Amino acid sequence: MTEAIKTIEIQERKKANSKKSIIMLIVGIIIIVMIVAFLIFTIFVSPRGGDWYAVFLTNGRSYFGHVIKQSSQTLVLKDVYYLQVQQVSAEEGEEVQPQISLVNVSDEIHQPESELQISRQQILFIQKLKSDSQVVLSIEQQPKK
Repeated sequence: MTEAIKTIEIQERKKANSKKSIIMLIVGIIIIVMIVAFLIFTIFVSPRGGDWYAVFLTNGRSYFGHVIKQSSQTLVLKDVYYLQVQQVSAEEGEEVQPQISLVNVSDEIHQPESELQISRQQILFIQKLKSDSQVVLSIEQQPKK
């Protein structure tokens, strides 16, 4: 009789171990799915409405946008704007005042997408802009495209 009891106990342990293995497998799959979803979201979803950055280049130009990708060789900006300065003619005796406006790169004549890849060799420095920055406030007042 003791042999039968031992056999039953062994079978019950195997069932319990089998249930634990299935639960561990399900938990593992859920964790993997969550990691994949997080990576897809962070890599492919545009951070529209995220932080704005100013990128100053060695040629004197500066661009404003969302940093969406960085590597050791390039920086990618999305929703890119730049400053355009126009000299307004003044009457004699008056000081010439430049007129500054923000331009979306997609408004240029060749109508590129509003994304820009910049070589790290051309970047002097990058600054994160405050949400109440005059540049950010001006960009947010622009009509959405």
